[in-house]
Amino acid sequence: MDKAQIKVQEMAFVLLALALLAILAAIVFVRFQSENITKSGEEIRQKNAISLLDKIASMSELNCASGEICIDEDKALIISQNQDKVKNIFQNIKKAEIRRIYPEGEGITVYQLGKGNQSYSTFISLCRQETGWKCGIGLLELWA
Repeated sequence: MDKAQIKVQEMAFVLLALALLAILAAIVFVRFQSENITKSGEEIRQKNAISLLDKIASMSELNCASGEICIDEDKALIISQNQDKVKNIFQNIKKAEIRRIYPEGEGITVYQLGKGNQSYSTFISLCRQETGWKCGIGLLELWA
């Protein structure tokens, strides 16, 4: 072999090594970007769920008529019995449920279209009008 052939082979090996290095760098970059996209997607889902919790907790269809910030248990029961008429209210939600925490009592499945993968919850004031407003603590859970 003469010097020219050796130089050509050396150049070929150097180019091959640079190509492999570039491929490895691209793989690492793509993996890093896909992890960031996954994290961003999860953050967006969480923000949407928090927004939905706030929206449902403050819906006039569920709020107490007294002007207090609470969910009327009787309205929630009526909505749970007429789920076909309220589909547009619960967009992007598979299931909405209110569980009475204190005093203990029956839960109300306000809306159910299926089973969701991710659940989000918040504590609420759950009230019922008897001789006055009688309130307790409830847990509003949403599955998206």
